[in-house]
Amino acid sequence: MIYVITGPRGSGKTTFCQRSIERARLWGWQVTGIVTVGEWRHGEKLALYAHDLCRGERRLLARRPNAREPWEFVEETLAWGNDVFARAAPTDLLAVDELGPLEWIEGRGWTAAFEAIDSGQYRAALVVVRPELVEQARSRWPQAQVIDVTEQASLDFVWTVRCAAGGGTSFA
Repeated sequence: MIYVITGPRGSGKTTFCQRSIERARLWGWQVTGIVTVGEWRHGEKLALYAHDLCRGERRLLARRPNAREPWEFVEETLAWGNDVFARAAPTDLLAVDELGPLEWIEGRGWTAAFEAIDSGQYRAALVVVRPELVEQARSRWPQAQVIDVTEQASLDFVWTVRCAAGGGTSFA
C-alpha cells in the first residue's frame, strides 16, 4: 500500500510519519527512507535536515537566511538522499518526506525515491506530498490512499497498515 500523506505546511505531516515509523519499529519492521525535520529560530523555519531512517545519518538538506527567502538546497545532500533511496527497498516501511516541487516540477531532487516507490518492494510506503501536488501523486499511483492529516488526525494509520500487512513479520 502507498499512503500519500498531505496537509498544509505545519499541519503535522512529518510528525504523523514519525509516529507511524515508531510503531512500525515496535513491531520489528524494517524502516528505510528519509524523514526531513525543520530547524526553527525565533519562530521561523530556517533549515531542513534529512534523516536516513536505516543508518541514522543526518545531513543539512536546505537553508535560508529568513522565512521570506527561497530554500537553498545542498546538492551533496540531494545526491546522498538519492543513494539512500536507491538502497531503500526491499523493506517493510518506506518513508519519503517529502516529494515537493523540486521533484514533481523541476525533475531533480530525490528522483530515486520515485523508483523506490514504484518498485512496490515494501509492505507500506508513506509519501509526504503538499496539497497542491496530490493530483500528480494520484496520477502516478492511482492505487494510493490519500491521508490528509488535518481531516483524519484521529486515524490510527499504523493499525490499518498492520491489519493490511498481516502483522509484524518482515517483508524484506
